Amino acid sequence: MLNTSTGHIKVGSPQDAAAPYGLYTTYVTPSSKELKGSVLVLHGMQEHSGRYIQFAEYLAAVGFAVLLYDHIGHGNTAIDDTAQGYFQKERPQERLINDAIALHRHLKDKHPDHPHFIIGHSMGSFITRCVLQRVGNEFDGSVWIGTGAKTPGAEAFKVLLALLQKINPKKRSKLINGIFSKMNNTKFRHEPDFDDSSWLSLSKTNRERFKQDPLCGIPFTNNAFHTLLTLLLLATKKGWQNTIPKSLPILLISGQDDPIGDFAKGIKKTEKQLKENGFRDVSVITYPAKRHEILQEENNMEVFSAIAQWLLSHAR
Repeated sequence: MLNTSTGHIKVGSPQDAAAPYGLYTTYVTPSSKELKGSVLVLHGMQEHSGRYIQFAEYLAAVGFAVLLYDHIGHGNTAIDDTAQGYFQKERPQERLINDAIALHRHLKDKHPDHPHFIIGHSMGSFITRCVLQRVGNEFDGSVWIGTGAKTPGAEAFKVLLALLQKINPKKRSKLINGIFSKMNNTKFRHEPDFDDSSWLSLSKTNRERFKQDPLCGIPFTNNAFHTLLTLLLLATKKGWQNTIPKSLPILLISGQDDPIGDFAKGIKKTEKQLKENGFRDVSVITYPAKRHEILQEENNMEVFSAIAQWLLSHAR
């Protein structure tokens, strides 16, 4: 049996326009099994934490207290449709990082005598890496799902996005959204069942669920794309790993056909950077033919099990 509760947690100011009701959360805990530790899960762009309920329940069933939440501009944290895909005007990257730290400490206060882990997928993995740069000593391990290395040309593209963000931060540019989709779909565009979601998953069932979900796939604003690229650069800049504790166990897990990880090359580069800089416990798991959303692929139970076993081995 599991215990599940949902609700909003206030982490900003009383005049918080980005999340006036607070961050929407789902908290899943084992009801009888001995608690092994806590896990904070950060979702990716253009989706929401509800897609991680099955994963959270799997981890709770083996003994972890799991906290999911919707970032600002996403899911049930966004106050209405116009707020979807827009973060906030001032220093949105700082807000996303600080929200994660605040919820981690909320979870840590609930379970002060247990190990604490943070898991991030895609955009959530880059936020996670930024969190670890600041408070990595507060965690006992971290899992980066669908992450990657520095993207060539990222700084130049950021200059354009900075200009668009300044001129019209809430505009949903068809051009920028189209470039992002085209970049990620280049390898898959000749598939007979190709569509804009092809890069996300080999699973057609998952792609169809994504397209039918009203809280998924909402075009990003200029503000959101600029924020995303800022986070990616903070997480992958030269020396990005220097302030993360070298004793922190890290698991990199990805589909081999994930374009965000440059088809596993970015994962290998990240692993190499960590190991060359003295990180003592770095593990890598890649899944042949699988794409970006490995937690949603047809073999997701295999992925759940791999992550759960890694967490259990580091929760002792």
